[in-house]
Amino acid sequence: MRKWRSRALSPESNRTLILDAASALTTDARPLRILVIVNGEWDPRFGAVRVWIELAAEWTKAGNLVEKFCLTDAFPRTTKSSALAAFRLLLFPFRAARFVRANADRFDVIDAHIGVLPFSKKSLRWKGLLVARSVGFYRLYEKFEKAAAKRWPPADKGKLSGRIFYSFFKKRVRAASEASVKYCDLLNLPNRAELACVRNEMQLTKPAMVQPYGLAPSRHRALSSIANSVESRWRAKKVCFLGMWSARKGAHDWGQIIQGIRARVPSARFLFLGTMVEDRLVLNDLNLGVPDFLELVPQFAPDDLPGLLTDCTVGAFPSYVEGFGLAVIEQLAAGLPTVAYDAPGPGEVLRDALPDLLISPGDIPSFSEAVATILERDLASYQDLCQRSANVAEQFSWPRIAQNTLEEYRLRLT
Repeated sequence: MRKWRSRALSPESNRTLILDAASALTTDARPLRILVIVNGEWDPRFGAVRVWIELAAEWTKAGNLVEKFCLTDAFPRTTKSSALAAFRLLLFPFRAARFVRANADRFDVIDAHIGVLPFSKKSLRWKGLLVARSVGFYRLYEKFEKAAAKRWPPADKGKLSGRIFYSFFKKRVRAASEASVKYCDLLNLPNRAELACVRNEMQLTKPAMVQPYGLAPSRHRALSSIANSVESRWRAKKVCFLGMWSARKGAHDWGQIIQGIRARVPSARFLFLGTMVEDRLVLNDLNLGVPDFLELVPQFAPDDLPGLLTDCTVGAFPSYVEGFGLAVIEQLAAGLPTVAYDAPGPGEVLRDALPDLLISPGDIPSFSEAVATILERDLASYQDLCQRSANVAEQFSWPRIAQNTLEEYRLRLT
C-alpha cells in the first residue's frame, strides 16, 4: 500500500510531504492525545473551523483523545461589538498559551491555526509536536487584499480611528502568523501554492506537509443521494454559488457573470447559498435591481445543503484565493459540475480531472462562457460531466485524510 508521495520542490534536506488522498494508512499505535486550537466559534457553518471539527470527529472515532480550545472557550460571553471582537482575537493567543501551560502534560500533539499560538515550546513549557495548520495562508490572502484595494477601491474609507486600529490589527495578526510558522515543528498546508510561498517567497526549509480537505462519509452519501435526478437538474438551468459573500469570493465579478450567462441562456436562474450578509448588500454589488431569477439564502444548516442543491444544474465558484475550497468538493459530490477560478485551493481539486472547468482568475467572459456551455449541453453530455464530477469528489475522504495525518504526526513524535 502506498503511504506518502514525496516531491522535492527545493533542495532542502527536510522532507516535503504531499498527501496521496487516494491512499489510506493503517497502523497499530497508541492513541494520540491531541489539542486543537482555533480562534473561531466551534460551529460547522464556518468553513475554517469545520476543518478541525470534522478532523476531530475522525480522530476520535479512531480511538484518539481530542480536545479543543476555541474562541468561546477563551471568551464565553458573546459580544456584538466589532471592536471588542477584534480585540479578543488579539488576546486569544495569550489565553491559548495559558491553557497549554496549565495542561502541558495532557497532550502529545497541538494542531493549531496559524497565528493562534505564536510562542516557542520552551515558553509554553511543552515538549510535544507543535503543528501550525493553514486554512488559507495569510501571505496569499494579503496579496489578494492589496490587489483588491487597487482594483475595487472602497467608496467610503471609514473613520480615521477605524483605519488606524485596522492597520494595527493587521500588523499584529501578521506578526503572530510569522511567529507561528517560525516556532512550529510542522506546517500543515492545504495546497501546493502555499507550500511554494513558504519555500520560494519566505525561503523557509521548515518541515511541511500538504494535505487536502475532504468529506465525512455520511455527508458524501447525503450529497451523492441527489445525483440521480440528473435530467430534472439539466432542465432547471440553475446556477449555484456556495460561499460567503466577499470580494475574495467574486462579489465584484458576479454582476457581469450573471449578465454574460443570461446573454446566452436567458432562462438561467441563480441560487446564492450561505452569503452570511444581508440581501441588500448582495443586490448592491450585483447592480441588477431586484431580479426575479435570483434566490438568496444567507444562512442554512449544514444538513440542509443536499436539499438546497437538488434542482441545481451547475456550480460556480469565482474565488480568487482559498485554503482548499470545501464548497467545490460538496457540489462535485452532489454531481454538480463546478466552474471555478484557477486559484489556490480549487485548482488543486479540478486541475487533473476537470481542467476545462478552471478559468484564469478575473477572466469574467471566459467564466460566464464556461458556465453557459454546461447549461447548453445535451443531456447525455451533461450526464457524463456529472458523473466525472462525482468521481472527483470521491478522492477526498476525511477518514483517509485524518488517518494519513495521524501517521505523519506519529512519525514526527518518534
